Amino acid sequence: MREVKNIYVVGRQNPDVDSVTSTIGYAELKNALDRENNYIATVSGNMDLSTQKILSLFGSLLPKYILDLRLRVEDVMTKNVIQVSKDSPVTEVFKIMLKNDILVVPVVEENKRFFGYFGMVDIARKSISSVMPDIFRKIKTSIDMISKAVSGDVLYSSSKDDVFIANVIMGVIDPEGLMKVVERFDPENIVMILANREDLQKRAIELGVRCLIVSNGYNISERLLEEAKRKDVAIILSEYDAFATAGLIEWSAPVETLIDKATSFVMHDDLIDDIKEAVYGSNHRAAVVIDNDKNVLGILTRTDIIKYNKRKVILIDHSSSTNAPKGILRCDILEIIDHHRLGDIQTGLVTRYRIEPWGATSSIVVDEFAKNGVKPTKSTAMLLAGGIIYNTDFLSKNKTTENDVKMLKWICNLYDKSVESVIGEIKKAVNS
Repeated sequence: MREVKNIYVVGRQNPDVDSVTSTIGYAELKNALDRENNYIATVSGNMDLSTQKILSLFGSLLPKYILDLRLRVEDVMTKNVIQVSKDSPVTEVFKIMLKNDILVVPVVEENKRFFGYFGMVDIARKSISSVMPDIFRKIKTSIDMISKAVSGDVLYSSSKDDVFIANVIMGVIDPEGLMKVVERFDPENIVMILANREDLQKRAIELGVRCLIVSNGYNISERLLEEAKRKDVAIILSEYDAFATAGLIEWSAPVETLIDKATSFVMHDDLIDDIKEAVYGSNHRAAVVIDNDKNVLGILTRTDIIKYNKRKVILIDHSSSTNAPKGILRCDILEIIDHHRLGDIQTGLVTRYRIEPWGATSSIVVDEFAKNGVKPTKSTAMLLAGGIIYNTDFLSKNKTTENDVKMLKWICNLYDKSVESVIGEIKKAVNS
């Protein structure tokens, strides 16, 4: 089964420099250690000017801004889903679904906007209707769609290859009765399926039917083929018998003739709690996810909602619900890294805690890099150094521990920087 890939590394509300730098640093470390998940650094409040200046100084990207940790559609949906055009033949779409083991696909218009759903439910419904005991059917199709559906050999394709409503007639009754049936329709809409009856083939061509299909692996004479070209009658050879050929033609119809039109969909930023009942009650047990322009972004299934009902998060620089974004109590908290006292958040999982009485959470994150043998990128290394320096009030005695100094020296030495030079850079940046 597919796993939720995003894990949010969550800083405190109204974040200070240390909160932001340690969040960015820890997300980078986790991404280096865990290739199976994507760790995203986040903030849940406006960053002050000093924080922005330090981020700018070292060229760091801004963390993701999030105020509500409740799951949204975009968190659990399947992205990059297969889409099909509404003009695609049902047979082709069915092959795609079987090959990729999917039950429903979004159908889009020419401009790629969402048009509707096509799923196994629609195929089942069509299968039942297709066994009705009649000798002719009306099907929206084209010569090209028909030839692909029956895997036929096209001897002549006709100049009229637009989509039309075909009356499919099988030559399985006596000639006189068959011609009486033919007289009820416009010849230009008739697709006639015949085997090796040259007399009926000749009559069909004389009538000027839209398409003549020779079934059961039989061929047509050169004389009749030339006559068909003169009358602009398409000729297709099918290896299948008449009934199988008729069934395949019926499935050659464009998928739009069978689909569930786009009466329901969800937006990528909808809360799961707000839309789950709609997904449960849909015919396909799924909902297409769109953006404001009706572009398809993904698909959300009932299984997604049932399995992925909580966001996974790591708390950095806090462990209190009052300092966390909305919805924190409905998350799975994987880790808590902080230099304050343990707060009120209760966890139901095996949560990893690291609470140290140090001057900065950034110092703890640097120690995590060191213990795991991971070298941070230069921008992140300097950012973490900045977090230590700023949060200890430029290494003031009453706010700095030996561990803060040790971690600061270690991170600076990685890139041959002196502590004094980095302090100078920080002071210059925040005072500019």
